[in-house]
Amino acid sequence: MNTMVTLKRVFEPIQIGNVVVPNRVVRTAHDTGFAVPDIGEDFIAYHVARAKGGCGLTILEGASVHSSSRLHLALFNDAIVPGFRQLMDAVRPYGMRVFQQLWHGGNLYPAFDGGPPFAVSDVPGYWGLVGRVMSLADIEEVKQAFVQAAIKCKEGGLDGVEVHACHGYLFHQFLAPCYNNRVDRYGGSFENRSRFLFETMREIRAAVGADFAVGVRLGASQAPGGITEDENKLILKQLEAEGLIDFVDVSRGDYYRMDTMVGTMQNPVGYELPSTADIASVSRLPRIVTGRFRTLEEVEQVLREGSADLVSMVRAQIADPDLVRKTREGRADEVRPCIACNQGCIGGLFRVGRMGCAVNPAVGAEVSQAEDLLQRVSNPKTVLVVGGGPAGMEAARIAAIRGHHVTLAEAQPVLGGTVNIAKLAPTLRTLGDITYWLEQEIYRLGVNIKLSTYMSADDILAAAPDVVIIATGSVPRMDGFQLANPNAPIKGADRKHVISSHDLLLGARSVQRGSTALVFDTVGHYEAIAAVEQLLSLGASVTYVTHAVSMTPYVQTTWRDVPALERFYALGQFEALLRHHLVDIGSDQCIVRPWQAPDGLTRTVAADTVVLVTQNQPLRELYDILRSEGREIFLVGDALAPRDVQVAIAEGHRIARSIA
Repeated sequence: MNTMVTLKRVFEPIQIGNVVVPNRVVRTAHDTGFAVPDIGEDFIAYHVARAKGGCGLTILEGASVHSSSRLHLALFNDAIVPGFRQLMDAVRPYGMRVFQQLWHGGNLYPAFDGGPPFAVSDVPGYWGLVGRVMSLADIEEVKQAFVQAAIKCKEGGLDGVEVHACHGYLFHQFLAPCYNNRVDRYGGSFENRSRFLFETMREIRAAVGADFAVGVRLGASQAPGGITEDENKLILKQLEAEGLIDFVDVSRGDYYRMDTMVGTMQNPVGYELPSTADIASVSRLPRIVTGRFRTLEEVEQVLREGSADLVSMVRAQIADPDLVRKTREGRADEVRPCIACNQGCIGGLFRVGRMGCAVNPAVGAEVSQAEDLLQRVSNPKTVLVVGGGPAGMEAARIAAIRGHHVTLAEAQPVLGGTVNIAKLAPTLRTLGDITYWLEQEIYRLGVNIKLSTYMSADDILAAAPDVVIIATGSVPRMDGFQLANPNAPIKGADRKHVISSHDLLLGARSVQRGSTALVFDTVGHYEAIAAVEQLLSLGASVTYVTHAVSMTPYVQTTWRDVPALERFYALGQFEALLRHHLVDIGSDQCIVRPWQAPDGLTRTVAADTVVLVTQNQPLRELYDILRSEGREIFLVGDALAPRDVQVAIAEGHRIARSIA
């Protein structure tokens, strides 16, 4: 198929105010954590990579306009202007246009000094934070802060600004009856609740003039008592009628249902469109929409249908900054796919304060790790990779790009490793996209791939490679060890009806409708969710047991736990027992006890199937044998220590990159 014939609208330029955007691909605002404390080389290099890759428009991450609400970027700091200028000097040669999102979080995030934020009322925000009720003077102060922030953006050489008026932040809180209980001219009627936004937009437009692009981000709330699509339409029509905006960026959701803001694997492509296209339909200005788009073909379809004029592809271009350029050059098959897991891009921010990517180890480290910095070695080595999972394939890919002579040996008849099992779970199909891509890439790069090839230590020594990379993965640990009681393995863990998540997904044990099952989880990742959902879909009633204070805490940072629970309760009988441990597994029931409770305080749970989701055991025997032989050998991924796909790919990448 000729991509250039198929794709037409996506490569057409479009004018936003006086700004000409070279194509219809946008990267809407998303927090990175790379600009702490100020705009520096990591932040600039990240955006330069996407500019070089062909993105048409980037809207920089939400930046706080006022000290009463904290986010990474602080627009009230004069130092932001030279930072913007450095950024624009770096990206301008590549043609990407750059806007800045203007933000205030209201009752969601504390002030920069750690105190309570300004808020519309004393109604607690979603995180439980009670803000400082804004006086009329406070409203005026914040209004002027938005204006001064817009002026700084113009002084910094940016192409435009976007005022964030959705996702449950300050303007949304003024608009929403569930938060706005004011009795002055900023509360009560819709006209009053929208007054703050309109006054701010008028003053911004007056301050920056008609030659600087100004837009707004709108969206309907998911919260009961939140702002609706129809109210968003009224706002949009009035903003446009007054000439206050040059574009509109429409999204969906708020912190009440954060998974609707950044949908994951369970969400179809374009899942936001029923809401966003409805709002955008009343505008004749350039309209931006988002919704888990991963390919330019998907963007082209939205453009041709007339639902929008530009389409956001944030996570797709986190995964591969060269998405647009590769596709334009007819190399769409070489685009590294986003797997929609939210693990690095969202989870990383919550866990470590910096964004990452499950499939792209260079994210946030483009200064030294961007793939176009890879250089071919002058003296190629023979490299043997043992294991064809994500870590092994990424190691083989990078080693091949650098010019080494690479052989990959995999004991199974197919590549993919444990991902081949995980992708069998409900809603996890896209996890397999990255291993499929890695497989295609190593074949394209000429890696010598040997399937159904078990390598012993003697085999490796006989092959005499210069470098050996052991990526043999891990296997489920079924010995009954549990974190909450390490001195007392689970009694009955050796019974025949006790299985691993691998056994369950591969169908090693049949589960009958009406049966009972218990999933015991000490890992806290998506593996337990997959097991529960698989059992429920087979008709079993399921009890989930964990020592942790919440269900799958690791998944909560990726916004995938709430939709999973929603599916659980829709599928059948489900119960979660938190801060419990498993004492004894009987033939058709289990004994569980609250953590730290007396021995006698136990509970019996019916279970004719028990699934243990515990920390895996690494397969590192080859490494331990060969290391004693004094060879140049590396251990990566789960074979080093069982973790997740993001770490596995990153380690394979780093080790292969280090081979001189």
